[in-house]
Amino acid sequence: MIETQRLLLRKPTVADVEDPPAFLADPRVMDFLGGVEDSRGVVRQWVDGWETYPAGKLIVEAAGERIGRVGFNFYDPERWVRSSSPDAQPELTWALAHEHWGKGYATEAAVAVRDWFGRSGVISLIAPGNVASQRVAGRLGATPGETIELRHYGPHVVWTHPR
Repeated sequence: MIETQRLLLRKPTVADVEDPPAFLADPRVMDFLGGVEDSRGVVRQWVDGWETYPAGKLIVEAAGERIGRVGFNFYDPERWVRSSSPDAQPELTWALAHEHWGKGYATEAAVAVRDWFGRSGVISLIAPGNVASQRVAGRLGATPGETIELRHYGPHVVWTHPR
C-alpha cells in the first residue's frame, strides 16, 4: 500500500474482481486502453499480474472511492510485446475516472508509484492522440521519443522518465 497526501494506492483484491471499479465501463476512460472490455476479466489480470511481473496495477482511491488505477506493464523492447523477462522494460501507466480528470490525481499517483518502484529505465507508451496523458507525462518530467507500433493498439510514442 502507498499513501500520498490525497490518495491511497493498493493492490487489487478478489473483492475488486467481483465488484469492478465503474470507470472500467466508461468509453471515455478506456478509449486509449483498448476500449471497454469485461471489467471482471481486466481486474483479474491486475490481480494475476502481481504473480507474474515485478510489479503490477494498483487501485487508486480518494476518500474511500475507487477512482482509477496506476502501475506497470513490462515489455520486450525489441518486439513491444508484454514480457516477464528480467530485462523487460517497465512501462508506467495510469487511468482515472472521467469525473476526476484535471485534479492532479494521475500525476500524484504516478509519481508515488514510480518512486516506490525505484528502477531506472521507466517509460510510458502513449497514443499520439492522448493529449491528457501526454500532459501528465510532461508533468512527470518524461520526454517523448520514437513512435513504435503496439500490436492491437496501434502507434504509441515512447516517453522516457527521468532516472
